[in-house]
Amino acid sequence: MQSLLRWSIENSTPQDSAPSDRPPVERKDIDPGIIDMILGKPDAVLMKEDMAVAVDVTRSEDDRLHALDHLEMLIESIDNANDLERVKLWEPLQSLLTAEGSTSEIKTQAVWVIGTALQNNPSAQDVYLSYNPLPTLLSFLNPGALSSVSARAKAVYALSGLLKHNAPAVEALQNPEVDGWTKFRDTLQDPAISVRRKTIFLLSALLIPTSIPTTAPAPPNTLLIEDVQNAPSSDSTTTNILTPDTRPAPAPNADPIHANSHAAHLHNPSRTSTSELTLHAFREHNVLDAIISAITSPLPHGEDGENTEADVDFEEKALRLLYTYAVVCLAELSKAQKEILKNWIQSEKKKIGESQLLEKWGFTRQEYAAFVGKLL
Repeated sequence: MQSLLRWSIENSTPQDSAPSDRPPVERKDIDPGIIDMILGKPDAVLMKEDMAVAVDVTRSEDDRLHALDHLEMLIESIDNANDLERVKLWEPLQSLLTAEGSTSEIKTQAVWVIGTALQNNPSAQDVYLSYNPLPTLLSFLNPGALSSVSARAKAVYALSGLLKHNAPAVEALQNPEVDGWTKFRDTLQDPAISVRRKTIFLLSALLIPTSIPTTAPAPPNTLLIEDVQNAPSSDSTTTNILTPDTRPAPAPNADPIHANSHAAHLHNPSRTSTSELTLHAFREHNVLDAIISAITSPLPHGEDGENTEADVDFEEKALRLLYTYAVVCLAELSKAQKEILKNWIQSEKKKIGESQLLEKWGFTRQEYAAFVGKLL
């Protein structure tokens, strides 16, 4: 610090003197570390330093975890997330998931970093998909000693970042060596309810179409609302997770598309559409049957299976998915599926009444009418 202060004095011009024509003296003995201390290192340098510690098996586990935690904080910035490829960090980050020197905690932390880098970032999605990561990420969904609840939850988080609005990645789930839909179906029975919730939410997001077809009104039947006065109002404020992306694709003579995180969507708007792929997979891999079973015959959850009651949050998310499937996507339920759901809804109505049931599921009167109309 003294060296830097002396240099600034020697090269400054006194206020009461004329400017000097003599060029400032270049100092070559200033420690670059001092400059870094004052100005701070560039994020790209910090990211490389964090990765160097994370992959160093001679460092303590705490040091490596701290480095990954700091890296995750840095790549919350989408610019830094995109720099992972520029500074060649994707490959070592992915290698941490399978390296023998990685403990389960380090693998979990690395999955978290990956998930954060992919969130709402089509550019990072494309780069990461080129490393064929799906088999490795999906392997974390298997409950067992090598995959903690935290690891499984963070794996769903990373898969969500990779798959949402990314048709090429969703299509890759069908590959025999990936078998992703079977793994998602099995995860609906995970012992941890938090993992089930995250999985059903992801499946629901993949099912939502980018454009919504017009639906016909549901016919009246005995399942429809009887107590209209106490039912939730149709104009009540509800969360709309079905809002389509109505932005038009760029015209042939439109302005050029500049390179940025979302250029992939502009070049190929159909890239964001995952609904048809998901509908096909639901039928082919019996995912819909698993979802209906998870609602109507929920498995116990908890470390020892001590919770036997249905989870309200999971139930609401699963019913919203079924609504999207049957009403929004106009997909057909089988006769057996309709019968199971119809009997279950009648049973639930008898327990708490129709008005409370709609509040519990977050359905408006019209949504409920449209959904049960699909069960006839």
